[in-house]
Amino acid sequence: MIKILLWLVPLLVIPVSYVFCRYVPLRKARYYLYAVVLIAAFFLNLFQISFWNELFDAIEFILINFICMEFFWNLLRVKSRKLFCVFLAVALCIYGFELRRWIIAGPNHARELWKPFTASIYHRGNVEYAVREHDLFNMVHPARLLVLSKKLGGLPFEKQISSYRTPEGFGYADFTYKWSETGQGVRLDLHTAGYRLWTMGEGF
Repeated sequence: MIKILLWLVPLLVIPVSYVFCRYVPLRKARYYLYAVVLIAAFFLNLFQISFWNELFDAIEFILINFICMEFFWNLLRVKSRKLFCVFLAVALCIYGFELRRWIIAGPNHARELWKPFTASIYHRGNVEYAVREHDLFNMVHPARLLVLSKKLGGLPFEKQISSYRTPEGFGYADFTYKWSETGQGVRLDLHTAGYRLWTMGEGF
């Protein structure tokens, strides 16, 4: 039951945002707050910065979609119902495309969607690094996105160093992560089946 509820949260954004748009007061104050959230999210994305705890990344993703959806419901003021229905159909198609990975994953993978698996963590002095596996839930060509990140000091944020999408045939492969240090930072070698598949790190 919990998995189903977690999976449904992004879909519930649609009716909940409608209720907020129509019935919740202080719209002007909310929209100022929304603007601050969107600007902050834009700059975090621009500099490839995210939360160290990826649960908060999922919450940020849902919040941004909620804000955009509430803005969309303002189109109800359009007098032409036919035109609004066209806008609604287009918006739902865009939203469905954006959530395609979430929808395809289904309730059984809800926890992975909220908090991806941390495959390995490495400490270089006081600096902490992590590589996380994001299942792309591609039924035709199974693949994972491996993301190497560096924690920003004592802040609850991390900066993405590099990422790697597994090639065809390696979607479910078992990887061994071998860390080492270079003059520029850390190096991460991805090994599978006895050989090195890829190298990521600072300066690569």
